[in-house]
Amino acid sequence: MASAFPKLPGFVPTQEIDKPNFRKVSSTKQEQNRDVNHLPNKEYAVPRKQPIQIPPQTGMFNPDYMSTTHAMHLPKNANNDSEELYQPSWVKMDRHVLRFSGYFKEAVVESALENYRIRKITICYYLEDHSLSITEPKQENSGVPQGAFLKRQKVLRANDSKTFILPQDFRINQDIIIYGKTIRLYDCDQYTREFYELQGIPQESSFVPQSDSFETKTMTKFIPQKDTVMKDYLEHKLGGGKVTSQKQFLENDRKVLKFYVFSDIEYILHYYLADDTIEIKEINSANSGRVPFPMMLRRQKLPRKFSLNQPGQTYAEDFIRPQDIQFGQPLIIYNRKFLINGCDQFTRQYYFEKFNVDFPLGGQEEYVQQERSNIIIPPHNGIGDEQDSLGYIYRLQPIPPKKDFFKWVDNQVNLRFLAMFNTTKPEDKDRVFVITFFLNDDSLLVYEPTVRNSGIPDGKFLEKRKYKNINNNNEFFKPNDLIVGNEVIINGWKFQLLDCDEFTKKWYAQNFK
Repeated sequence: MASAFPKLPGFVPTQEIDKPNFRKVSSTKQEQNRDVNHLPNKEYAVPRKQPIQIPPQTGMFNPDYMSTTHAMHLPKNANNDSEELYQPSWVKMDRHVLRFSGYFKEAVVESALENYRIRKITICYYLEDHSLSITEPKQENSGVPQGAFLKRQKVLRANDSKTFILPQDFRINQDIIIYGKTIRLYDCDQYTREFYELQGIPQESSFVPQSDSFETKTMTKFIPQKDTVMKDYLEHKLGGGKVTSQKQFLENDRKVLKFYVFSDIEYILHYYLADDTIEIKEINSANSGRVPFPMMLRRQKLPRKFSLNQPGQTYAEDFIRPQDIQFGQPLIIYNRKFLINGCDQFTRQYYFEKFNVDFPLGGQEEYVQQERSNIIIPPHNGIGDEQDSLGYIYRLQPIPPKKDFFKWVDNQVNLRFLAMFNTTKPEDKDRVFVITFFLNDDSLLVYEPTVRNSGIPDGKFLEKRKYKNINNNNEFFKPNDLIVGNEVIINGWKFQLLDCDEFTKKWYAQNFK
């Protein structure tokens, strides 16, 4: 029944007589009374304080103050112990987050691979305002949009109590309902466990959730087993591969055992200690009546038996080793007998030091073609390298001359001399040259420095190559031919050596005492 009295102080009979204040309640206060969102949050005892993260103090901000979080608005040297008593709950609980791992089942229809999918999620509960967020780790080719599953917000309980979810609602190995999804929690992080132990309600131990068909059949990647034996066989079959023992290769590289064997004719057997391979060569001689055929057996590992296992199933003990080769005993090579008649001096010494066996010397040596004496070598015309030009005389198809590799590597130094023309011509007697001798290949380079207003072009005077010393039986120049104070003739030009640099003096002092 509506009252007919005006709603003014003194005219309402139901008003409180002892109430002296009749001010109107503000709309903000009424909103706080009706809305539970504005109720003060409960403060919890936390295991440890969050460390204050000091951001980089650069830019336009004052470096005496910090930013990014609530606790960083205070000066660096401020004492916060007394101020914690008056801090609100949303400041004390700032950056204190509980982290849980859970999963829920989702039905999958019209799929022959699976009937349901187990979706694993991560729940972060923020003690600052009792809000939570849910994320789902992304899986490759899952067909499900994953990532942010639920944005950060307060979530009501599912029991129609119109209250929000609190920390005591999260228990390991129990279900929690969030917006109709029944989520089973199976793990949490270390900080979360310390938080619940401090509250007196410790969490249960973690467990491994069950897996679904998608994870077992799709996510489990097949790791093929490498057949190293078959791979090594195929590589050697194609001419590649590597030595099983790198130490064996480094110690025995270019060490070869040489045997003289007989099987209807004389042969030479080479055993390479670097990789335990064998080759057999024919001994070709002039006017033998046989077609010269270089190899009886190409270089390969020699099996003890003619029939081996399947490719890739052979082992090192199935091949012939040096101790299997004995004097006077036949060696069976692919069902053909080869009689061992002797060896060379290196092989004899190897057997004596390795096996204490005196292997006799002997056997027919390879035929060495005698050098023809009717070859007339013309004099060098001065163009190019003389050693390179001689290749066209000894061979129809010349090959590049071999260089001393170790000399080239070990002698990467140059000797420099200062020289002048030994002449009476007025236009040449004042010309200065720099003679450079390269120790790595015994070549010479003559260079003329720049002289202003001389009228003579500077630069390279003689090309870098090996020159002969006519004063020393036309042999190539050596370091001992270049002595300061002496006269040298290079390509017909007479030079007087005046001086050399400091390095050249030290080098001569160390090598020519």
